[in-house]
Amino acid sequence: MSPRRWMQRIHSFAVRLLSQLKSNRTASPVDRTLSAIHTCPCHVRLARSEDAAAIVRFVERELLHREPLVRALGVGAIPQCRAQLLDHVRRTLRDSFTLLATAPGPDRLVGVAIGRRSCAWDGRHLTERADRTQCAQLRKLLYIWSIVAAEPALHQHFCTRCLFEIAFLATAADAQRMGIGLHLTRHSLQLARALGYHHARMNCTGEYSSRIATKAGLECHWTVAYRHLVDGSEQPVVHPEPPHTHIKVHATALFPGLSIKSSCR
Repeated sequence: MSPRRWMQRIHSFAVRLLSQLKSNRTASPVDRTLSAIHTCPCHVRLARSEDAAAIVRFVERELLHREPLVRALGVGAIPQCRAQLLDHVRRTLRDSFTLLATAPGPDRLVGVAIGRRSCAWDGRHLTERADRTQCAQLRKLLYIWSIVAAEPALHQHFCTRCLFEIAFLATAADAQRMGIGLHLTRHSLQLARALGYHHARMNCTGEYSSRIATKAGLECHWTVAYRHLVDGSEQPVVHPEPPHTHIKVHATALFPGLSIKSSCR
């Protein structure tokens, strides 16, 4: 079976799962964390292949110039770096489970949550990609991402090869403080659970995304202060604006009976 055909089948399966989840009126103890979903004034649906271009434009407009780490490094302001980062987003989309939030009425995109499979070798792959990158600021970003992917050692902690990861979360600038980010995060966790993942993670490079993760029920598992990310001369490599002082990796168990503590015996 071709990769394209395989992804089409996975997408169809995920669409059915999302539909079943929306129509399911009996909530398990874990599902009760979704009790506030109905309060968000937006509609959530699974992205389709034809949405890819709109998602990339949304990420470029809403995330590249506002996400604390990317903004502090100035990646979005350098055409070559911006183009390469958007190519990375496109590659991520091909194998992702992306949820879109749209406003009532016209199908206007107001939020995106790009979910993907997080594997134990992701950090190594990001390091290798950074080594091949000529743009200095993008190379720094990829190196930091590689540290965040590998250092928490979540895969070893949970004794699993793969976790569900909310890789990118963005909301429209004119739709802030409406609960859309929390809405998308909770739906992403619900989808991950339905797809059979046992644990999920969310790498938060800013204070606001960390608050969303906490409200959604994810616990902070690992953190590093930006001032501790230093170069060879012991100088910090990036200085995000306050209140964004730390990177925090949040994680949660997706089923009752599973623990955030180590699953190893």
